[in-house]
Amino acid sequence: MDGLTQTIIYDTKSPPNIYSTTVMRMVDGNEKIIMVSSKTDIITLETKTVNDEPITSIVPIEFSNIPNNAAIIAIHCINKSKEFDDFIIGITYEILSDEEENQSEVYFNNYMGFPGSSLEAIISNCETLKLNFFPLQLNHSIYLCENQKKGMWLLSGNDRKIHAYKSDKQQICEQKVHEYFVEYQDIKYCIISFSIKSFSDYKKRISFYGCDKGYSVFTIVDSEKNQILQRVETNYQSTITAVQLFNIHNRTYTLENIISAVKDIPDIPDYETINEKEPVCLLVGSILESAVVYMDVLKNHLRKRIKLPNTDEHQIIATSLIADINFDSKNEILLGTTDNYILNYVYKDNIWIEQQQYDLRYPVFTISYLDITNQGVKDAVVMTERGIHILKHEPKDVIEVLKYRFEIEHHNNLISFVDTIEA
Repeated sequence: MDGLTQTIIYDTKSPPNIYSTTVMRMVDGNEKIIMVSSKTDIITLETKTVNDEPITSIVPIEFSNIPNNAAIIAIHCINKSKEFDDFIIGITYEILSDEEENQSEVYFNNYMGFPGSSLEAIISNCETLKLNFFPLQLNHSIYLCENQKKGMWLLSGNDRKIHAYKSDKQQICEQKVHEYFVEYQDIKYCIISFSIKSFSDYKKRISFYGCDKGYSVFTIVDSEKNQILQRVETNYQSTITAVQLFNIHNRTYTLENIISAVKDIPDIPDYETINEKEPVCLLVGSILESAVVYMDVLKNHLRKRIKLPNTDEHQIIATSLIADINFDSKNEILLGTTDNYILNYVYKDNIWIEQQQYDLRYPVFTISYLDITNQGVKDAVVMTERGIHILKHEPKDVIEVLKYRFEIEHHNNLISFVDTIEA
């Protein structure tokens, strides 16, 4: 991965799984990663400046209501507001009740505070719900209620369902999923991975889910009427493990909006939405087959796909990330595999090209991309079988990009000034 070097490794007590990480995204642009580091331990990364150098360290988070004999399955968070921070955090876990009979109990903990609550306040206020199925991916989406945007938990399970939960007034209640998300009724198999994105105006949404038997469904839904507009089924030869809906073009920072962000409220991306005015792509990774990208799915649905080169030469694709890691204003694809690699793909000349492989020496389970130092440059935070790896950009590469962008901005401003004089 051009410009990324491994700088820090933290050992963890036990291997994670593909649902072991979530990122809190604050309305002011700050981000905090939360990771499951063992069966019951949860941590974050914090950075302090020591002798003018940023030092990142692991900080444990003591979530309430998690028994010592629990094994955490998944963690996820929702910021319910776009104007202020109002987080809820969900954790699913298993407790072995009788080892001889291999029986267990499973629970869903819902942590919430009030608008503006600190993380410490949130993690001490817990509502626990016992589940009658084994939970898999914990996710969320936005639904419309009387023209108001509200968040809802979506939890897939081994009972071939997606369960919907409302967190409201310090309570968590299961809802009939088809009344809010019609695309998740009558599911044939267990959903391992799913992604759902709203259009920029929240009037429509698109989703894709992949199952343990390779069965998958793509849908476009009218969110206001909760009606399916398009539905396409497809089948793969193996379990679907990674799903991402994304735009190729990432938001470009110009000199003007960098300065305005410093002076005023920063322009923070809406991670719940996708830009329907530009082509929308769909990444699908599985256990046995090559990973593929379906191009412009709003127009082509699942008819136009591009295989990602060499992915069939690796073991299971366990995780994926969509991010602009080379600062070219286009999103790249990062795939984490169980044979220790991160594979980096770029879109060039209408094809996806493998740019680089990065060997971490341990199976890769999650990849996140965020600014852990609050210095304006994001890092790749990777969870492997061994622990946490932090991959940073080379400072010289960041400086070169900044110089180039300021030169382009200066050149454009000069042309605009000349045009104004000539006019």
